[in-house]
Formats: sequence, structure tokens, C-alpha cells
Amino acid sequence: MRKPLRNKRNSKTQYLRVLVVAVFLLVLGIFFLVTTFGSQQFGSMHKIMMEFVGPVQKIVTSTGSTLGSVKSDYIDSIQNFFKLNEEKKRLTLQLQETEAQLNRSREAMATNASLRKLLDFKNASEQRSIATTIVGKDPSPFFRSVIIDQGANSGVVKGSPVVCSEGVVGQIFTTSPNYSKVLLAIAPSSAIDVLLQKSRVRGILKGTGDLTYRLEYILKNVDVEVGDYVVTAGYGGVFPTGLPVGVVSRVFRQPQGMFHEIEVKPAVDYQTIEHLLVIEKPNLSEILEQPVQP
Repeated sequence: MRKPLRNKRNSKTQYLRVLVVAVFLLVLGIFFLVTTFGSQQFGSMHKIMMEFVGPVQKIVTSTGSTLGSVKSDYIDSIQNFFKLNEEKKRLTLQLQETEAQLNRSREAMATNASLRKLLDFKNASEQRSIATTIVGKDPSPFFRSVIIDQGANSGVVKGSPVVCSEGVVGQIFTTSPNYSKVLLAIAPSSAIDVLLQKSRVRGILKGTGDLTYRLEYILKNVDVEVGDYVVTAGYGGVFPTGLPVGVVSRVFRQPQGMFHEIEVKPAVDYQTIEHLLVIEKPNLSEILEQPVQP
């Protein structure tokens, strides 16, 4: 009999607890409604409920504001990131375009300066010449030749001397209708009659296959010094007389033998030349038409 009584008491206790909680929630809900939509005045009970509910409302409001602020900051950060990324792309593209334009301007200025020097040299020369541009280079370090964009159709013939504003470059080795191959003076197979400008002593300038010349057949009794200028001798009718060839860079005075061993630095920078002049050879009819000096 005791067990059923206990069960009844427990069930009543639970019922009362549920009822109390329900009443409390109902009162709390009414209070929220009244404080939110109404302006009615309450007494001490109203104040007590305000002190109890106020912190809860503050926490809820603060949490909502914080979440809203975080959400807003997060969205703003994403938008700023995409804006900065687009601005970076735009500035990078603008920088690339500016650099390309600057490179084109520098190249145009360098080409203009080179062509102006070549034109001045051509105007100062008494020989007729054909302006050309290098379009290809022989990859072999031993043959040392370049290809130019003028050929037989422009009057270029085999054996014609090739120069630039700095001095002697080489000779025409072979031609086609629109292109020609130039054998550079630094090629091992090249040989040019030259003079030491100071002493007027004649020698043969040969290429070494490197960026230097070798001056041969200068007797040991000839006074040769580093810095002496070497020019074309004009013998054989290939190169005009007095064209710059190079400067003596080293003199090897051997105890044996008849001749000096002389190294000559080219007047031409073979690594940077671009524009050349092919000196035209006069044909036989032009030579016969020249007046004979008495």
C-alpha cells in the first residue's frame, strides 16, 4: 500500500514543479510583452522582475550586436580583399605596359644613334656604299661570319669591303639575290694589309677566331708600343687607305726570330654591331672613264 502512495506523491511533486516553471515562463513572457509594447506602470514586482530579466536581455542584445558586427566586418574584409586583388592586377598590367613602352623607347634611341653615326661616316667617306643590317650570325666560333639583308640585286659583290662607323668589319664572302655573307676580320681565314699609323710600317693583320687580331711581319727593329693605331694600307684595292682597324694591345718581344708578336684589339665591337656599310667596288667602265692625270 505504501508504494502506490509514494508514486502518487512523486507524481504530484513533478506536476507542481512543471506548473511552477510554466507559471514563471508565462509571467516572464507577459513581462517581456508589456515592457516591449506597453507603457503600464508596475509596482515593486515590476522592479524585481526588471532586475532579474535586465541582465538576460543585455546578454542577448550584446550577443546579437557582436554577431552582427562580426558578420559585417567579415563581409567587408572579403569585399576589400577582392577589391585589392583587382587593383593589384590592374597596377601590374599597367607596370608591364609602361616597361614595354620604355624598352621600345630605349631601343629606338639606340638604333637612331647607331644609324646616325653610320650616316655621318657614309657622308664623310668618298666611296659609294650600301647600308645594310645584320640579320643572322654564324654560330661556329671558327668561321666567324654574319648575314646581311642586301645582296646582288642591290649591287653587292663578292670581295667588297664591309665597314661600320668604328672601322673595318670584314669582306663579302658570298652573295645571293637579296642577302650576303660577310667574313669578319676576326675569322682565322681573314688577312688584311695594314699599316702602323705612327711608323707607316706595313704588316698583315690576321684573325684569331677570338675577339682579337694578330699583326704579323713587323720586324723587331720597328718601334711598336701598346696604344699604337693600326689602319688599312689600301694595297690590293680591297679596302680604302686609312680605315681604322684596331689598337695595339700587347707586344711580345721574343729573343728568337725576326718579327714581333703583336696583338691588336679591334676598333669594332663585334658583339654589338648591327648596321653596316658595304663599300661598292667601281666596275671596269667607271675606271676607264676616269680622267688620266698628266
